[in-house]
Amino acid sequence: MGPNVTAIDFDSESKSEVFMNEALKNSIKCKICNGYLHTNSISINHVIRKQDGSVAVSDNGQVSHPYCNTGFKN
Repeated sequence: MGPNVTAIDFDSESKSEVFMNEALKNSIKCKICNGYLHTNSISINHVIRKQDGSVAVSDNGQVSHPYCNTGFKN
């Protein structure tokens, strides 16, 4: 705080803002489009595609939107 700022309690709006800033910073994002994921809309896909000889192990998995998993292919 600067020298001319008086400390006061957080109001509910400020508390909400702090919470949202932290929640968004730590939210899980789709590894394909980088959009935020909702807990009811998560798909697991291969980092290295099955067509390219990958296997289904945790090191080769990533979270994504179901649409991104089925819609964006190289």
